Amino acid sequence: MSASSHVSVVVPAYNEEGNIPVLLEKTAKVLEKQHADYEIILVDDGSTDETFSVAAKLASKNGKISIFKHSSKRGKSLSLKTGFSHCKGEVIVMMDADLQYDPGEIPVLLNVLEKEYDVANGWRDFSKYLSDKATISRIYNYFTKGLIGGNVHDLNCGFKVFRRSVVEDLLKKINWRRGVHRYLISICKFLGYRIAEVKVSLNPRVTGRSKYSFSRLIEGTSLLFLLFLKIRVLNKRAIPL
Repeated sequence: MSASSHVSVVVPAYNEEGNIPVLLEKTAKVLEKQHADYEIILVDDGSTDETFSVAAKLASKNGKISIFKHSSKRGKSLSLKTGFSHCKGEVIVMMDADLQYDPGEIPVLLNVLEKEYDVANGWRDFSKYLSDKATISRIYNYFTKGLIGGNVHDLNCGFKVFRRSVVEDLLKKINWRRGVHRYLISICKFLGYRIAEVKVSLNPRVTGRSKYSFSRLIEGTSLLFLLFLKIRVLNKRAIPL
């Protein structure tokens, strides 16, 4: 990543008041150390705790942090759409707000884009985790690779970096419904973008509650089958979502 690159970091958040201060401060320090021109866009998805006020206080001290708030919970996919729509960066990072991903690894993903890739996708190591989140992600990845094809190991990782042109394409061509964020990598492959995998750390959640559940697995699997059927019926002539 060149020093002149403008980097946008998009963070969807729901009830993450305990994680926001560390996340925003650490992310800003990492990017400042890289001498990057950056912005951090946090999208509060209708939180019922103090996520917005905590983030707004930090934004008042750092003009490179912007906060957008949904009046009610709309889901991660639409939170990402809101954030992506306001990005100014040449490269765009998406990262969850729960601190399970390390902001210190952002430069590693950014550097991958210099190697003629369009997308850098995080690849989590679940070997030490027995949580529902790990189980759900394993099942999801297994079914997705079987139905959609491809050799990407961790399609549902919430830590990714895109070239701006990719995000602009996704904003134009995807029907941004609830749950579509799970298929961004599959759609990028469908569109012919070059995707690199980068191993990333996975840390235990320290505060707040996980949003993962088996009901989300069922919801995601249903949308996955719809994606699969559309790809087969359309024979890859159009965007399947």
